[in-house]
Amino acid sequence: MNTSPFFRFIRTAVLACGVLLLGAAQAQIQLDNVFQDWENIPHTEAGDGVGSFVSVGMTSNDQWLFVHIILSEEVGLDEEVLPNDLKILLDLDDDISTGVDYASMGLGVDLLVDLPNRQAIRYTGGSGAETLNEIGMHVAPTYSANQFELAFRRELSEINPGSVRMIWYNGDTQEGFPVAGVQHTMSEVIDPWVAQPLNRTDGTLDRVAFWNMNGRMDEAPAQSAMERILQIVSPDILAFSEVSNVSASFVTNLLNTWLPLEDDASWHVVKDDYDLMIASKGEILSSYSEIYRQFPALVQGHTDWGVPLLITSSHLKCCGGASSEAQRQSEADEYMAFLRDAINGEGDGPTLALNTPIIYGGDLNMVGLDNPISTLITGDIADEAANGPDFAPDWDGTPLTEWPLLQSEHPMDFTWTNNSGEWMPGKLDYLITSDASVEMLHGFVLRTDIMSAERLEEFGLNAGDALAASDHYIVVADLGLGSLVGTLPDSDNDGVPDVLDNCATIANADQADFNADGIGDVCSDTDGDGLSDALELGLYNSDPLSQDSDTDGMPDGMELCVCSSMDICPGDLTNDLVVSIADLLTLLGLFGSSC
Repeated sequence: MNTSPFFRFIRTAVLACGVLLLGAAQAQIQLDNVFQDWENIPHTEAGDGVGSFVSVGMTSNDQWLFVHIILSEEVGLDEEVLPNDLKILLDLDDDISTGVDYASMGLGVDLLVDLPNRQAIRYTGGSGAETLNEIGMHVAPTYSANQFELAFRRELSEINPGSVRMIWYNGDTQEGFPVAGVQHTMSEVIDPWVAQPLNRTDGTLDRVAFWNMNGRMDEAPAQSAMERILQIVSPDILAFSEVSNVSASFVTNLLNTWLPLEDDASWHVVKDDYDLMIASKGEILSSYSEIYRQFPALVQGHTDWGVPLLITSSHLKCCGGASSEAQRQSEADEYMAFLRDAINGEGDGPTLALNTPIIYGGDLNMVGLDNPISTLITGDIADEAANGPDFAPDWDGTPLTEWPLLQSEHPMDFTWTNNSGEWMPGKLDYLITSDASVEMLHGFVLRTDIMSAERLEEFGLNAGDALAASDHYIVVADLGLGSLVGTLPDSDNDGVPDVLDNCATIANADQADFNADGIGDVCSDTDGDGLSDALELGLYNSDPLSQDSDTDGMPDGMELCVCSSMDICPGDLTNDLVVSIADLLTLLGLFGSSC
């Protein structure tokens, strides 16, 4: 298995060459593990000889201090899976006379962020250890990588207007970077983030939502919040996790009450043997409970899809430690083996029709190594001995797509929070699809706790609804037809991309395949008589399963004298694939004769 950080090769920023002194460069930074928004922010480059540090940049607005760090090696920034002793030294007033000169770095450290121990220590303006939550710190990604973006809430971190200075310190090597620190003048520019619309996007075929319910679905106070949220979100398909305490019939009754369908129709709900559930307005054709902590189902979505959707609700193994890491990877491997077999029509699961929309999401608990999500996107299976070979999981022969999902009120992508715990808020809930067949037109993570009073009133929500319903925010996506299928290579120009074409060398827009062997009739000669199945069925009315349709002892190909690829019919002067009176007339004409 490729053990390099997955997003290193698709999300590496091309950084501008920076200088040590950083001014108030402005950008709308989105904390989403996509680093292109850092390209125009000056960075200090490490060059050679500063350990694992490559570069660091800073920017700010009136609410946040943002930091971007690139390392030469993969680390788990706040998890023991890839141990590190990285610390962030913050001089909040750029004054060496205040604070503590930690590790003799020549900095007046007011706030020390101890990443591996997940705590912050104030040396001025307070004392003692605080959680990273208490200083308003966020990090993306939550799993191992070689670059990260961080945000500090200025109010909670007590970052004053004026100048700040920062050093990254590696306790293992006792190196600081940059040596003199990165200086940044804080900006007072108002955060320009515009709250995202909650209404359905034009062109949406199905609105899909994933929601970890935290075991609260049978609790009356939580139900009131759930009802208000679901009535605003109004999904067509819901994928739940942590619902082991409720039955499918219980949830069916809730949804029929909260989101009644036309003509007294009922929601369709199925539940696995663990804690996963799928609910749909359309019929659920089949579901598969054999995959641990992942629950796929074929669902009848909007008719314009043309085929049922394969939607999977997931809840991978939580948290750190070697055993948890191994199990989370094993679960990812198992699902991709299931998907590979479904695409290839093998195994005991479903056989997917060509270009079936593949929609995978839920609580992936990505807090350790990046390998499981890499597997779920690229099809790179770690344990091939147990789960079979790697494969390209999208219909166009490429990886699947993980769609970025920002909060409705906030330019950050975290979906889980526990303000009283040691863990920072993190992105645990994901949406992954086949982008050849599915395009996310709009998506968001609904967060009510920081929603404006005007927005709350507009939508009939309460500020506490999201966290009353669960410790996970609901993930919502408007999905439409994928845009890649029509742009794929089409060698025979028949309108069917090569990757989907059962005969990519000869035009056959109808994709006729009478014997369902996966080879188009125009490319297939099932009985080996020299005639394609298409010619026998469409032109000569001979039997494509018999070399001698009329049992006269002469194979159909010779009897009909059809020119094959070996050109065994030299008498066909008119090139109509048959030697006939027309060829005779042509021949006579060559000699100036006529009949």
